[in-house]
Amino acid sequence: MHRNALDLTAAAAKLTPPFPQIVVNRDARRPESRLRVVLLNAAGGRRFREIVACLKRPPLRDADVILLCEVNAGTKPSAGRDVAAEMAAMLEMSCAYIPEFGVTNPSGEIVLYMGNAILSTAPFDDVVAVPMHNPRTPRIFSPERRQSRVGTPTGIVARINVGGGELTVGLAHLHSRCIPAERARQMATYVESFPAAGRAVFGGDLNTTTTELSSGSNMLATARQMITNPGRFRAPQAYEPLFEVLRDCGLEIDGVNVPNRPTFTFSGLIPRSMRPKLDWLAVRDLHPVAGTAAVVPPRTPLMRRVSDHDFVTVDLEL
Repeated sequence: MHRNALDLTAAAAKLTPPFPQIVVNRDARRPESRLRVVLLNAAGGRRFREIVACLKRPPLRDADVILLCEVNAGTKPSAGRDVAAEMAAMLEMSCAYIPEFGVTNPSGEIVLYMGNAILSTAPFDDVVAVPMHNPRTPRIFSPERRQSRVGTPTGIVARINVGGGELTVGLAHLHSRCIPAERARQMATYVESFPAAGRAVFGGDLNTTTTELSSGSNMLATARQMITNPGRFRAPQAYEPLFEVLRDCGLEIDGVNVPNRPTFTFSGLIPRSMRPKLDWLAVRDLHPVAGTAAVVPPRTPLMRRVSDHDFVTVDLEL
């Protein structure tokens, strides 16, 4: 097992959420014997109408829980749309939005929030923002080309009632450029707030790159690995200790993810065999419906991608 040694049990200062959460509840609908779960990194959500159009077509149509990473909310109309709230309204679903970072203008005023959201056909009984360890990595790009931002990585743990019982729904977006052990540390801080028992669904862009991408030399080394050992990027479990953290929490990935199927397309020129699998679902005390786990490209009828990540979906028995 590849690790990069790190003491995950080391005590850490108690983290607090950087921004208030936003929850909008609507009446419950569609009580069924199945639960359809969909996950997507929305890449900011600038094309959220096209994303909604994808969600209205099979096999994503009639999703009961939609997990969205990287959705923006502008504090002013000029800064962008409130993506999660508008998507939830279009789909007639309840919405829990947790900002992670605030993008600031030169005056230090926050003009845009970047965060994660859960959409649900059942209203939320409880929503908890879960701040996570924030790995420190050098900037690859020059500071003048980056927007200033404040905040910390923050996941969500929510509780809804479906199928006549309580269900925990979780979402996290992990760091993309740190060593795998640092992602495991993030996951360890997240599951401290996740219930230890009971039915649960978890998902997120876990950025399971299996490598460190904090410098140009790291990125070149990764490119060489893509050529010499491409399989590790589609099956990263042996290189990412965060999967052990999930298992210790009773969360299982088997059956709810398509094995060896990549979920990230940073360039259409990269062969599919070299693309990484970054987006994952995990469940506890729930059984996937055979044949429903799928990776779905986020394309419009004109074949334009609306995100660099694919949808991940599965139906679960209740």
